[in-house]
Amino acid sequence: MQTLRLFAAGLALAVAVTLIARFGMTMQEKDISALGAVWNDVRYFTIWVNTLIGVASGAIALGRVPPQWLAAGLAMAIALVAGVFHALLAGDVPRVGLDWAVNGMLHTIIPIAFIGLWFFALPKARLAWRDLLIWSAFPIIYSIYAIGRGAVDGVYPYFFLDVGNLGAGGVALWVAGLVLIFIGAGAALIVCSHRFARA
Repeated sequence: MQTLRLFAAGLALAVAVTLIARFGMTMQEKDISALGAVWNDVRYFTIWVNTLIGVASGAIALGRVPPQWLAAGLAMAIALVAGVFHALLAGDVPRVGLDWAVNGMLHTIIPIAFIGLWFFALPKARLAWRDLLIWSAFPIIYSIYAIGRGAVDGVYPYFFLDVGNLGAGGVALWVAGLVLIFIGAGAALIVCSHRFARA
């Protein structure tokens, strides 16, 4: 248990340092305040999930294990974040130096660390099919938020949410696809967790 808490503390610290570095880069790049940098970056799903992972890891470090549906949902979400990034977005902009390091942390190192933490150390036997409703709501809520912000300031965080380029129908198809991916991944997660519990 002590090893788990130490690992979780290290992960929480790594997330905090990475996010601070990310906000600092945004401040420098856009010449804006710290608050402005945070507001700019919370348009990204990656920042949402990594922040929640940092909070969950901090709770574990303090001896408070998050609900099974939450820990499993975060593991699934960060796995999908990493998968989508490396499959669709990684080659968009060449990254060097601190930018390369921060993106590596957000999309590779932190995902691997938290998925490993969840898989090897956190309880998962009580995952239920109703958890799919919560997990599938996450991308819907985020998409509504991101599209709403984009409609106001004209900045869409990801190409598949850009209503101006894809139209409402095109974006709706992408969002529906993402929700189906969450449902499929969540169903697989529940089935596997039940089988591991019986083993």
